[in-house]
Amino acid sequence: MHANRALSSDPPITKSSRSRPIVAACRECTAQTQDQQQGDEAMGAQVAAIVAEWQPVLGRFARAVNRDLAGRAAALTAVFGILLLLAQMFGADPLPRSAWQELGIAAERPALRRVYVRESAKLEDLFAVQSYHLDDLINDDGLGVPRLAVTALPRDMARIDDAEARKALFLRTLLPLILQANRELRRARGKVIAALDAQAAGRLGATDALWLQAVAEWYGAAPGNAADLLSRIDAVPPSLALAQAAQESGWGTSRFALRANALFGQRSWGDAAPGLAPKEAERDDFKVRAFPDLMSAVRSYLHNLNSHAAYQDLRDRRAKARALGVPLHAQELVRGLKNYSEEGSDYVAALSELIRSNRLQALDDLHLRPRR
Repeated sequence: MHANRALSSDPPITKSSRSRPIVAACRECTAQTQDQQQGDEAMGAQVAAIVAEWQPVLGRFARAVNRDLAGRAAALTAVFGILLLLAQMFGADPLPRSAWQELGIAAERPALRRVYVRESAKLEDLFAVQSYHLDDLINDDGLGVPRLAVTALPRDMARIDDAEARKALFLRTLLPLILQANRELRRARGKVIAALDAQAAGRLGATDALWLQAVAEWYGAAPGNAADLLSRIDAVPPSLALAQAAQESGWGTSRFALRANALFGQRSWGDAAPGLAPKEAERDDFKVRAFPDLMSAVRSYLHNLNSHAAYQDLRDRRAKARALGVPLHAQELVRGLKNYSEEGSDYVAALSELIRSNRLQALDDLHLRPRR
């Protein structure tokens, strides 16, 4: 035992000697932790100082950026307004508006339900669901015409082999639009009559007087001529409008009707004017006017008849019928359309025959179905 102990140079391991290194290590860890905490606190203080120093600078920068953006937004708004004004002054003719829109008579809700159907078979199915058949309506007017605004003619209109089926589809497509446009005109006429009565009694306010003047200018009426103004704000027999649409568009088969919703052959002038140029024409400075939908074409057609000097004869005949208290008759009014076409009297004769042979005047007494 003693020999073995003499061989070792290490001191004997006792309880006190085992605990001394552990205590020293703990003290070193504690010192390092305290130093690290003090370093973190110092670094946090430095960061806080830097933030406090740069906070006013960043605030001024943000305010400057906001002012700069606001200034740019105001400048862009001004430029956009100027461009819009120039477009209105020098751009193409504006799209036609309804009499309600132009005269400030707003509808409570859309009068017709817009329908976009480009296949003739699907349009026939829609009319069948609505029980929309012309013969049934003529025999029983109580049914009423459905409130449908078809936006465009079917693309395959020209490929319908049955001529009578094509005609019936064409008439049913346009009839609700014409009835609605005439209703708008009658309502506008009633408002103008009320304004004229107030003017005659000395009760027309300044605002209403300006409105009445604007209406007269829009229709091209002679200033201060109430009779001329009333002769211009009036309806057209549906049979006459349908006959002209059929004649001018080939019962909806023309390129202008299918591609530009041009039903009545109205012209537009200038390179920027919306429309389609005729393929064969003696003059190349005009186009057949295009419209965004069929309703716009109908409204523009009625405004054309009610405002253009070429159709004064038609308006005189209509005003005479109103003065006599008799219904408007398409065969009488058609005589006032000699200036609508270069064919003159031959054009009038063709329209008259079209109205007679297709029994279109039977549609003049129809009305739209009541709103649900």
